Parts: sequence; C-alpha cells; structure tokens
Amino acid sequence: MLTREQNELLCKTDRGTPGGEWLRRYWQPVGISKDLTAGGKPKQIKVMGEDLVLFRDDQGRAGLLGLNCSHRLTSLAYGRVEDGGIRCPFHGWLYDVEGHCLEQPAEPEPFCETVGHLAYPCDELGGVIFAYMGPPDKKPLLPRYEVLIRHDGSRKVDFYDINSNYLQNVEGAVDSVHFSYLHMDNWSKVKHRLQLMPKPQLEFHETEWGIWQKSLLPDIGREITDLVYAHFFMPAGFMRIQGSPRDRSLIQKFQSWYVPMDDTHTRRFQVYFSPPDKSGKLFEWPVDKPHDAPGPQNEYYRRYEEANTISGIPNRTAASAVKGFLAQDSMVNETQGAIADRSKEHLGFHDKVLTAQRVMCLLAVNDVRKGRDPKHIVRDPEKNRIIYVRGEDTPELV
Repeated sequence: MLTREQNELLCKTDRGTPGGEWLRRYWQPVGISKDLTAGGKPKQIKVMGEDLVLFRDDQGRAGLLGLNCSHRLTSLAYGRVEDGGIRCPFHGWLYDVEGHCLEQPAEPEPFCETVGHLAYPCDELGGVIFAYMGPPDKKPLLPRYEVLIRHDGSRKVDFYDINSNYLQNVEGAVDSVHFSYLHMDNWSKVKHRLQLMPKPQLEFHETEWGIWQKSLLPDIGREITDLVYAHFFMPAGFMRIQGSPRDRSLIQKFQSWYVPMDDTHTRRFQVYFSPPDKSGKLFEWPVDKPHDAPGPQNEYYRRYEEANTISGIPNRTAASAVKGFLAQDSMVNETQGAIADRSKEHLGFHDKVLTAQRVMCLLAVNDVRKGRDPKHIVRDPEKNRIIYVRGEDTPELV
C-alpha cells in the first residue's frame, strides 16, 4: 500500500507537481501519425492537465502548441493550418511549430518578436507522434523501441481513452495474474478445475528500463500453464509478449504507453508488432470495429445472464478482440475510483511486482526533485540504436 501522500506524489500530474515534473522528463505519445494530414484540421488534446492543439503544418511537420492564442486567448483548434503554421481564427495571428509568431495581419507595427507562444518539440517514430514537455535543457533522446523501428514484421498503432488515473491502469496491465480470472471464459464450468491447477507463478527483476516479469498462468482452455511476459518500462509503460492465440509459435508484442490526459483521464497508446511466422508469413492485425467506449453508461457491455465470466462482461464485445479485453480491463480499473486510494489496499503475495514498480517510480520522482535524471532517460546515441523491452528467454528474442 501507499500512504495518501505517496499516492498523490505519483497520481497528480499537472505542471508543478512532483509527479507531473517527473513524467515531463520523458517523451510522451500525443497522437498517431496517420490521423494528421499536412495542412489538415488541427486537433484539440489534453496532456497532463494542459490544453493543447496538435497539427501538421503544410510542410508536413507535427506541432504541439498551447491551445489558446497569445493575443486574445481564442482556441487555435478552430484556426487554419497554412503558410507554415497555424493561424488564429480571431485576428489571423500565425504561429509555427516552434511557437514563433510569424504574422499579425491587423497590426500596423507588428511585434511578433515579443510573442513567445507555448510550443513543445515533436518527433515521430513507428507511426506515433511523441512530444517532450519538460525543461528544454533536460530533453533526452526519443527511445528507439523495437516495436517502433523494426521492419521485419507487421505493425499496428492505436489508442483509446480511459476514465481514471493513469497509474491504476498501468498497474492493471503489469498485474498479469488477473489474466486467468478476469478474462477467463466459461467461468462457472472451469472454475473448479482452475482451482486444481498450479497457482500463478511470477518471476521479476529490475532492469535499466524498468521491470522484467515472467508469468506462468493457469490456462484452463488448454489445461496448461501459459507463459506470458508482462514488463513495466518507465515512466508508465507496459510490454506484453506471448504467443498468438491462433498459433503459440507466432510471437506477438504489445507495447503500451499510459499518458495522463489529466488526473482522472488516461489515453493509452498501443503499438502491436508481430515478427513473421516460421513460414515467413506476416500476421494480419484485425481491423477495429466502430464501437462506443465501454463505461458505466453501458455497464461495460455487461451481459450478466448470458456471458459466462466472473463479471458477466463478455470476452468479445463491440470492441475488437485485438484490444485485449478492453471492456473488462476498463471496468476493473475505472471502478477503483477516478484516483485509487492505495492506502486502503490489502496487497497479496503476487502484488510484490506492483510494490517494486511503485518504489521505482517514487525514487524517480525524488531524483527529479534532486536535479538528477530519473531512471530510463536515454542520452547516449550508441545505446539508442534499438531498445528492447525484454529479457533473454527464447520466446522474447524473436
């Protein structure tokens, strides 16, 4: 458990808070490359409590600026992307991706050089737009993760929004034990057999990027223990590595970033990567089906009398299967409260990995307070050629 004070250190992410200053030392995903066209309509977003506008200028560069024009505070999300920047709809002030004011059409004596509009540097990798929102002199390299830069397999990128604090959602992912219970189908028929199988077994240790974790979990459908790698990477990321449900020899990697929109809302970006199978064939990721977000308004698609899971939420809903039991995961994390009160928890044997994760994050917050780089800040180009969030076990090395 965490004290209320420790919990607040990690969960509060506005600028000026200890947790917010820590998270701002890393590159954070803010959008998907294919969703922005050069000169296209800008998008209003919120990241760590800051209202921002994301756009791609007519030269193809991604920009992330403060939402409100520096003149009269009108929303730039209603502006036009043209002439090398984004133009405010009120009086036509024009800003480039670096926040420079380029034009003030109505001013007889423009004073552009005195206007410094809020702007955050952006970079793109693997179909994801990343932004750095921390101190300019502390900007690290954008980590070149395996799933973002490999070209020898198939890749998919998406995101979805969650109505609760980022921390409980990344913890929910790292808590691999729940796979055999929350997501178990035919629950009433298999629960007694599940009790007779070996208990979940976890092994984990600290790495330079976070926590490596191997899980042996009971899989009643195949009457075996299933091998899953469920890793945590700093500051709020998750990597799952396991065999494809259709072919366990086909390894699939799911890397997620849990980005706070504010203290009670999270956007989860996920990159899916699958190397080719033994025959050299590439895995075809399913196309997402349009669906309403799961939540209390639709009981997370609950079908208590029909779906034979503990919750009554079916394993397959309007959300596509590739999202990984989205409705069930959202339910267990959101119903902890907008911000989980960890002082009321009673942690069990398998929660040791969560304790290690929390300690790691608290130490990182303290590092930033002391003026030091937190864990997994990448500055050496040689170490950034490719970053593997994995260990040395054979299934991970594919």
